[in-house]
Amino acid sequence: MELDRIKRAKNLILKILKEKGREHLYDLSGLSGGFLIKEEDKDLLNTYIGSSYFSEKVKELGLKHLGGEECVAFNRTSSAILATILALKPKKVVHYLPELPGHPSIKRACKLIDSEYVESSNINILKEVDKDTLTVITPSTMDLKILELEKFKKAISIAKEKDSLVFVDDASGARARLLYNQPRAWDLGADLVVTSTDKLMEGPRGGLLAGKKELIDKIYEEGLKYGLEAQPPILAGMYRALENFSLERLKKAFERAKNIDLSKFDSLNIVYERTPTGFVIKKISNKDNEKKLVEAGFYLLERYGIITITVAGSIGASKSLRIDLTSKDADRLSDDYIINAVYDSIKIIIN
Repeated sequence: MELDRIKRAKNLILKILKEKGREHLYDLSGLSGGFLIKEEDKDLLNTYIGSSYFSEKVKELGLKHLGGEECVAFNRTSSAILATILALKPKKVVHYLPELPGHPSIKRACKLIDSEYVESSNINILKEVDKDTLTVITPSTMDLKILELEKFKKAISIAKEKDSLVFVDDASGARARLLYNQPRAWDLGADLVVTSTDKLMEGPRGGLLAGKKELIDKIYEEGLKYGLEAQPPILAGMYRALENFSLERLKKAFERAKNIDLSKFDSLNIVYERTPTGFVIKKISNKDNEKKLVEAGFYLLERYGIITITVAGSIGASKSLRIDLTSKDADRLSDDYIINAVYDSIKIIIN
């Protein structure tokens, strides 16, 4: 049960906090986020004043970050995706991404309204779209595999030719793609784009949705019906995260990821890849691979204090063992510490 995994991870984190302190925990999940509010923000953190003030600040900076005519905030990216599906009620959703699987929130939302859902890493899947189809494109996967720019452009073009609305799930991609000098999804022709404000930036877990005003208004209204909108404290955190976003920090992690020596893993006969901001272990066993990756993740947390999505991520999150170097915690660890910790954790599990 995935809930058991999440509870186990939380209990381990609490145990380390109590016995050793925060300095012995290292969040290398890529979702370490942050809450950068200022003292002056605190007096505004009530329901109506805060939502009025901070939503305008988020809109202003969110439009610069994502582009679009309108920009609103939800309590999670999954919430923005759910509100979008509920509001638009597409007969079919076709999801194109560079590598399967897609984020489960999209499929789950479709199931709620009995909308057909298909996903593929083959661009030919877009031949199936029409005016009653919502085309979803994920240009950066859960494991940070980046879609080539020309394929991204082509995918949007195919959907547009068939009068299909284009919704870009740019959760981490809105920032990861900057490392490859890719334009904003809106500038490429997307109708809607959503990003996560805790992925590769120092914001709280939240979803930022931008795009055509008519669509955004419709989706936000639907979100309000179900309490999916971001509340003042989250809005304040989003505002300060957008204000303080630094591409230089991402570039620093990008350079570190390019140069970190992964050759030690070769002796383990496992499948691993570099990512734009770190690396990912995809396979350590031919049998019960996901289960063993999770156990390796727990060993990594318990023995070395390293937190990964593998153990702490939401239900349905990728079970690959991904290490991300963008967080401030990564600055406190040497490359050798990280590599040796991951190596030891995998070796213990597969032996």
